[in-house]
Amino acid sequence: MNDQIIKTMIVEDEQESLDLLASLIEATGIATVIASTSDPTTAADLIIKNDPDILFLDIRMPWVSGFDILNDLKERKKVNPHVVFTTAHDEYAIKAFDYAAFDYLLKPIDPERLMETFRRFNYTGRKDSLDRASRLFDNEKVLIFRGVTGVAFIDPAEVVFITADGNYSTFHFLSGRTETVTTLLGALEEHLGNQFYRTGRSCIVNTAFLSRIDTRQQQCIFIKGDKEFRCEISRDKIKQLMDHMKTRITDF
Repeated sequence: MNDQIIKTMIVEDEQESLDLLASLIEATGIATVIASTSDPTTAADLIIKNDPDILFLDIRMPWVSGFDILNDLKERKKVNPHVVFTTAHDEYAIKAFDYAAFDYLLKPIDPERLMETFRRFNYTGRKDSLDRASRLFDNEKVLIFRGVTGVAFIDPAEVVFITADGNYSTFHFLSGRTETVTTLLGALEEHLGNQFYRTGRSCIVNTAFLSRIDTRQQQCIFIKGDKEFRCEISRDKIKQLMDHMKTRITDF
């Protein structure tokens, strides 16, 4: 993980909300607020001047919306920060996706959820710093699902496996975080890439992280750094998964 302090900026028309978010950001110890404004009409100029790593942007504001500010930045072609929308209204989630939002936080913002945003930025966000000129209005391949408590943004590159939970599905991430969405496991398959494989009725795995298959315990084992994850696989699916992986197997 990159230990460099993350530079953030906040655009929020309510001063109390701005101050609260600023305190939450500073409390993480891995990010700092380099600029903020409660006047959305001056936001674009301030964003260009400060060029933050992450822009925390309220959506519903008087006179100028968060989307208007991004349109202004697009026309000027000056800076392209990772955008994290902050709002109390989850009906904007799909439109936020159209603007390639890096994340979408519902108010009141949960400190752990905020920390997860920063962890994801350090894990994946910094990798595309060379592509910042084109990122803001290019889809970042983040999937959107209706979560149990709001809207969930899912980056497939961070998903180790997905398990069925009745009428819900739970994503298991590299960080150890889980996210439950109100979508059946079968319906998720069409949204996932070829690296994902259905190992049974209750699990889909990301083969990019697959380290080995325990045929005795009937488990897929994933290892990333010092973390190990396990997911069950049905006996009849073991050979099929091996066949699916044969192009990556050099000695079997």
